[in-house]
Amino acid sequence: MNGISGQPTLKVKMGILMLVLGTILLGTVGGAVMGGLAGYALAQNSKPEPIALTDASMPSSRTELKPVMQASADITAEQQVIPENEALISAVEKVNPATVTILNQSFQGISSGSGVIVDKAGYIVTNHHVVADAEKIWVILSHGGRVEAQMVGSSADFDLAVVKIDADYVPAVAQFGDSSALRLGERVAAIGSALGGFRNTVTSGVISAHNRSLGGQNGLLQTDTPINHGNSGGPLINLKGEVVGINVMVLRGSGFSGDVAEGLGFAIPSNTVASVVKQLIETGHAEMPFLGVSYSVLNPQLSMEYGIPLTDGAYIEKVLAGFPAEKAGIQPHDVIIAINGRTVDDQHPLGQQLMMYSVGETIELTVIRGEKQLQIPVTLGKRPESP
Repeated sequence: MNGISGQPTLKVKMGILMLVLGTILLGTVGGAVMGGLAGYALAQNSKPEPIALTDASMPSSRTELKPVMQASADITAEQQVIPENEALISAVEKVNPATVTILNQSFQGISSGSGVIVDKAGYIVTNHHVVADAEKIWVILSHGGRVEAQMVGSSADFDLAVVKIDADYVPAVAQFGDSSALRLGERVAAIGSALGGFRNTVTSGVISAHNRSLGGQNGLLQTDTPINHGNSGGPLINLKGEVVGINVMVLRGSGFSGDVAEGLGFAIPSNTVASVVKQLIETGHAEMPFLGVSYSVLNPQLSMEYGIPLTDGAYIEKVLAGFPAEKAGIQPHDVIIAINGRTVDDQHPLGQQLMMYSVGETIELTVIRGEKQLQIPVTLGKRPESP
């Protein structure tokens, strides 16, 4: 019984508890045919009932005035809460029309993910894994219309792709923000097609960390914003209504200890996305500028272990023979603290900063070597392709 009938006894049935652990790509590329078809049907036909906010849940414009001494604390709380709430609503209203559902029709069936329109010419950003191996790509717009899209370019290294629809079908365009300016605890929201059928679902949370590494991706933003299958390729936005990241994966557990995690979502920072998208639109592929070093991101603990006074920067562990860093004179145990005068730290990691430049471009590294500070010019090379 469920307790409503008044019977106090609950019968507990022991079953098999399956914990799905590890890193889960949020897109459903590679899913079963029936699962894809179900997502497709939902995307086309499902119309969830809207949830109306009750009067009690919203601040009233006709609230009775209270004595000044009694109301002062409440007024302060309203001043702090209401502006953020309104800013979030405004930001979502700004980006929501530019957020789309992407259907990947392949030999495996139909699978789905999300995307966001970033140019009035019809260019849409999504994840590489959302559109991988697609025979046809369909885009479902925020208002429900469906249009076929063409592949422009895709990069497995960055897990980013660009597809294009006819400009006549573009309802709105989203703008990129500066992901390096995000502060820990800053409010953000994710928009995407949760589970394929719940188009343009909005969830909110905060920025939890910068410069995370997971699943072969580096420099990721971490957020506690609820993210689900189908959110892949959708935008992570700030309260200004700017795209500050592209949602890419979520961590459900350690894979070893049996612990189950909540609120561990990850997004590709917009500064990286903007650079890669520009290359994909212009050439159809993206190159990662390459120094040819292995390094650790400094923090207070590592600084103590290495016996150095610096707590920020990229500590060089190995310099690869024949690549730009070696040619420029970079040595093991050097610490790169800036690129062209821009500080290297958690919010401005080395890899992400390199993406601001092109292969063949010369940059100036500020390097600490022992007690010396050096300015070392380096001409960036191309990252070698994986065998």
